[in-house]
Amino acid sequence: MRLWKALAIVLILVVAIAVAYAAELIHRGFSAQAQPSAIETVIATTARKLAVPSDYRNLRNPYPASPEIIQAGMEHFADHCSTCHANNGSGDTLFGKGLYPKPPDMRKPETQNKSDGELYYIIENGVRLSGMPAFSQVPYPNPNDAETWHLIVFIRHLPTLSDQELATMSTLNPKTEADRQEEKDEQEFLQGK
Repeated sequence: MRLWKALAIVLILVVAIAVAYAAELIHRGFSAQAQPSAIETVIATTARKLAVPSDYRNLRNPYPASPEIIQAGMEHFADHCSTCHANNGSGDTLFGKGLYPKPPDMRKPETQNKSDGELYYIIENGVRLSGMPAFSQVPYPNPNDAETWHLIVFIRHLPTLSDQELATMSTLNPKTEADRQEEKDEQEFLQGK
């Protein structure tokens, strides 16, 4: 009988904590600008780890790091990923700040310690309930998918990105017609036209 009473008390406490947490969330709202609580972070991190199938975790990048592979990954990252992740991988962009959860700082161990297969899975399949879309056309690993593998080589390179590489990337970022016109006007001005 005592065991049932103890279990009932524990269950009541868990429910009370959950109700208090839910009330706090409702009180402060669900703004994408807020920092996630510790509970949200643990739940999201755990869910993301559980979402990656084991056959992906063991995948190894078939492309070794080389200047050509890093350059290919850099070009893809600057054109497709930097809008949310920033050229340096920090996630500190206008779009990145507006996402919830925020894009991770890809230079930090939380990303760098993931296996090649985990990074591949995230890029190809996205992350539900976040801003990370799925980019794959097929639901299984494609070892011939050079573009994604090159991107992973570049992600591994982010912690050592040089100022020169950052400058190069800024020329590769997507531009609007107004951006192009502004650059053209600046060049003409500098050339005395």
